Amino acid sequence: METDDLSKIPIFFIFGRPRSGTTLLTTLFNAHPNVRIAPEFPVMLFLYQRFKKVKKWDEATIRSFVDHVFEYSKFSLRRVENLKLDKEFIVGELLKYKDKASIQLFLKSINYYAFSVYHKEQTHLIGDKNPIYSIYSRRLRKIFPEAKFICIIRDYRDNFISIQKLVEKDVAVEAPSLPLQVGRWRYFTRMFLRCKRRFPDRYYILRYEDLVTEQEKTYRSLCEFLGISYDPSVFDFYKKKDEVTEIFSNTVWDKFHENLLKPVNTGRMNTWQDKLTEQQVRMADQIAGKYADRLNYKRDKRFSFVLFLKASPMLAYNYILLSMMIIGTYLPAKASQWFFFKATILLKTYLKIFGKKSPGNI
Repeated sequence: METDDLSKIPIFFIFGRPRSGTTLLTTLFNAHPNVRIAPEFPVMLFLYQRFKKVKKWDEATIRSFVDHVFEYSKFSLRRVENLKLDKEFIVGELLKYKDKASIQLFLKSINYYAFSVYHKEQTHLIGDKNPIYSIYSRRLRKIFPEAKFICIIRDYRDNFISIQKLVEKDVAVEAPSLPLQVGRWRYFTRMFLRCKRRFPDRYYILRYEDLVTEQEKTYRSLCEFLGISYDPSVFDFYKKKDEVTEIFSNTVWDKFHENLLKPVNTGRMNTWQDKLTEQQVRMADQIAGKYADRLNYKRDKRFSFVLFLKASPMLAYNYILLSMMIIGTYLPAKASQWFFFKATILLKTYLKIFGKKSPGNI
């Protein structure tokens, strides 16, 4: 297998809330012959904390790095097996870089060497998509000073409905509380817009709705932003359905991405209109506030103090939790892992109390 020079290939990140179109966007880039982007496997910051001070990358250190990649197997869906990595091959390849190695180069290598069902030519870009990284934008900018970031945003009401559906399928990723989810949507949207203002050449704000309604125009613009050629064949990604299903299929994966291997379509737009009550819509609109307006999502702008009081506890909890998670990435590697996995405690508690049923506006 002939490989590219990793030290010369830039990296970009796809940010967004879970169930916002990040996987669709990843698939479109994965289908591009000049882009390599791996399935979700959020270990980059753990590895950075563990190896950031390494100055000399000898064989023992390189083997330790690769071993640590394979040690992270606590994710139910995002498993190292999904990347189809060959440990000994990667060690051999990384040994070629030991005289000019860096933690940044080795972090990129995980995504570069991940398996893809799509034909690849010379690699011009390495991509990374892990929605959890969206809160670590500042951290990743410092690690990769030249990286670019695509931030995809979906209608907050549809986003909530989609997360709620996962609970019904026993593959929940977050607690399906409306104020919690819309509060997080507001948090990330505000952060993305601030980053875009500060670093206009490095951030691209994308609406999911624009991606599915104006496919060619939107994807062409994304390619221009990243500096790669536009390739219309990426929209044929669904033709690899049988191959992808055979290689990656498992019960959880199938439930999580059941709509992924279909042509890009608008079938998941405006689902909230038939699913949410009037009170739920008002609460969601109120929490999203001016950020919904900035993204051109139409909403009811009336303010209700009662809804404000109902939403406040979850909004406060959300802010505290996300702040703690950001702080956690600066801790030693083991402590950082502890913070990451304990962050799911609300989901576990929520499901224990309510099961699959949503308590509406709680």
